[in-house]
Amino acid sequence: MAARTSANFSSCFTFLKEALVLPTQNPKLFTPVFLLIALPSFLVLSTNVLFVQPLSMDMAQLAIKLQTTDPSSAEYRMILEELKHDVTQLILVVVAVELVALVLGFVNQCVGFFAASSTYSGDRYSLPELLRKAMKGNLKGPLITIAMVTVLRVTYMALLGVLIYSVMQVQRHYLIKVLSVQVLLFVLCFLAFLYFNVVGMVSVAVSVGDTERRGIRALRQAWRLMTRVRRKEGLVLVVAICLLSIAVSPVNLVAAAYTKKNMVLGLCLLVVYALLSGAEQLFYFAAATVYYCQAMDSKGEAMDYAYAKIPTGEANC
Repeated sequence: MAARTSANFSSCFTFLKEALVLPTQNPKLFTPVFLLIALPSFLVLSTNVLFVQPLSMDMAQLAIKLQTTDPSSAEYRMILEELKHDVTQLILVVVAVELVALVLGFVNQCVGFFAASSTYSGDRYSLPELLRKAMKGNLKGPLITIAMVTVLRVTYMALLGVLIYSVMQVQRHYLIKVLSVQVLLFVLCFLAFLYFNVVGMVSVAVSVGDTERRGIRALRQAWRLMTRVRRKEGLVLVVAICLLSIAVSPVNLVAAAYTKKNMVLGLCLLVVYALLSGAEQLFYFAAATVYYCQAMDSKGEAMDYAYAKIPTGEANC
């Protein structure tokens, strides 16, 4: 009994081991995919260090000067024009970088999931070959699923923000009674959000592996797999992704701290963080893909077993 329990426990982690070694089975594909995935993180972080932070500091200094300057003077108008110019620059930079990062994020998810799916199924494509196959095949389905999951994720984050705001607005005399309930509600909603993130990843793997499922149908299939077919492995996947994200995030904090002291060292640390972030996301894609494939295999075995138990009446003939 103990041996069986131990075997069941270890089997819950088998798909994670397979996901870790999956990129090593096709290095010529996963090396450029890994660098492509790491690019948006470095782009956003380096833009923040080199452009956004300096512009924000200049704007803060100009705002302080504006408060101590006579509004009727020419200097006041000059400072105001300079402040408007900095605000315009900041908005343009942030919008441009976010749009580029958003597009690259969509592309990276498609490429990452297609790379994981094709490699796990036994194909050994190069990146150009994979892109040609994806363009000719089922590219619309994953894009629709990614867009839908992104919209739902942003909506969920907005609801969490509203919940946090409502907690902050609680008056003191209601604090003890209401705060505990709202904090508990926020924790439950946040845990549900973490779970939904993983369901969203699996839904993209579903739309890559099954051309008939996209959008809501892919999300419904992913939810069914994670809550009915392989619940233990689904929970392990959620915990693994959360722990890995927590383990990588301190590097970003260290890099942000060093950029204020030593720009070169800070940028080097940002490169390290971007590479770690790329490896993290690549593992997410591989783990979600392997989980989906194994869940579908176990689902097929269960259906075959159930079908075999249905009496056909042939034994009575």
